[in-house]
Amino acid sequence: MMSKKLWYALAAVLVVALSLSIIGCGEGGEEAAGELTGEYTIVALVPLTGSLGTYGENSKEAALLAAQDVNAWLEEQGRSWRLKVVPEDTQTEPAVALRKMQNWFGDGVRFFSGPQSSGEASECLNIANSNQILFVSQSSTSPTLAIADDWLFRFCTDDSIQGPAIAGVAAAAGVKHLIFAWQGDTWGDGLQSAAAAKAKDLGIEVYPQELRFDPMLEDFTKEVGLLDGYVTDLLEQGVSLDEIGFCIITYEQVVPFMIAASEYPQLREIAWIGSDGTVKSAAMLANETVARFAADTRFISAMNRPEEASRKEHVTRHIQEILGREPDAYAYNNYDIIWALALAIDEVGYDPVKVREILPRVADEWTRENGASGHVVLNEFGDRAFADYDLWLINDDLEWEYVGYYDFLEEVIHWEREVY
Repeated sequence: MMSKKLWYALAAVLVVALSLSIIGCGEGGEEAAGELTGEYTIVALVPLTGSLGTYGENSKEAALLAAQDVNAWLEEQGRSWRLKVVPEDTQTEPAVALRKMQNWFGDGVRFFSGPQSSGEASECLNIANSNQILFVSQSSTSPTLAIADDWLFRFCTDDSIQGPAIAGVAAAAGVKHLIFAWQGDTWGDGLQSAAAAKAKDLGIEVYPQELRFDPMLEDFTKEVGLLDGYVTDLLEQGVSLDEIGFCIITYEQVVPFMIAASEYPQLREIAWIGSDGTVKSAAMLANETVARFAADTRFISAMNRPEEASRKEHVTRHIQEILGREPDAYAYNNYDIIWALALAIDEVGYDPVKVREILPRVADEWTRENGASGHVVLNEFGDRAFADYDLWLINDDLEWEYVGYYDFLEEVIHWEREVY
C-alpha cells in the first residue's frame, strides 16, 4: 500500500493542476490586485441556534479570530484595505441559510464561509452557481455535493471517508448486525449509504428495516419503539446483544432520541455509534440522562482529525477563553477558510471569479506552514482531499474523551485506549 507521506506528496503536487481545472477565464474585478482600499466583507453563515448550535458558536469565534489576525497582517504589510467578517445565524435550517445568502448578495457580498451542514449548502448551491457567489464550507460532507466546477468549496473531506470510519468502529466493537437511523437529508442519506456499504464489505449484516426520519423531528418515541423491536427481532433470530450495533446519524436530535431510548433496558446493552454530527455535543453533556446513556453504551462518534498545525493552539486557546470549551475540528477549518479567502482577495481583488481560480493554490501554500487545521489540499471537486478521523466518546466521568483515530489510508483504528 502507498505510504501516507507519499500519498500526501502526490496530492500536493496535483494542486496546481487542480487550480487550473476548477475554472476557466473570467472578467476582472472592481479593483485590481494591490489597489484595494476600504473594507471588504465575508459573511460567515453559521448555525448559532438549532441542532448544530455548538459547532456554529465555535466556527463563529474562529472566523472572528481569523479576521482579527488577517487585519493585523494587512496592517503589517502596509495594505490599504481591511477585512470585515459578519456572522449570520442560519438556525441550522436550509431555507434560512439561503435567505441570508440572498440578502447579503443583494448588498454586494460575494464571499461566504459556511454554511455548516450539507442540507444548507445544497440549498444555497443553485443561487451561488447562477450568480458567481463563492462559498466555502467548513463541514459540509455529503458525497452528493462533490461536484466539479461549481461555486462550493469544502475544507473538509466528504463522507466517502467518514463512512468507512463508522464501519471500522462497528467492526472493532464486535458488531455482526448493524441497525441505522438517520436524518433524511443530503448529509444523512450520503453518510448512511457510505457507512452501510463499507459495513457490508467488512462482513457486517445491515438490518433491512430503515429508520430514516425528518431532520426537524423532535419526538422520537415511535422511532425508538421500532428500534427496540428490531433488536428483539435479532435476538429471536439467535443473535446476542453484544453482536448488535446501532448507528445514529444526526445532530443534536440525538438528545431526545437517547432520552426515549433510556427507557428500554436492552438498548443500553448494544453498541451505539454516532458521527461528526454528535462529536463534543454540549447538549449531550448538559442532559445527565443522555450523558449517562452515552457513557453506558460507549457511544463513539468520528470527526475529521486536525493535523498538527502552527495555529491550531492559537485557535484552541481563543475559543477556550471565549466559550470555555475546546473547539471541534470544523472550527479550525473555518479559521483557515477566512485566511485563504482573504489572501486570495488580497492577491486578485474582491472578484469571485478570480478568487475561485486561485483558491486551491492559495489554500495549499498558506496552510502548508500557517494553517490551524493542517495542510489543505483540494481535489478536483474543490473538497479537501484527505483526512483521518478522530474518535470521541463520553466517558464514565461524563466528559468527552478522545480515544483514538481511524487512519483512512491504512483503514485501521489506532487506539489511545482500548474501548472494546
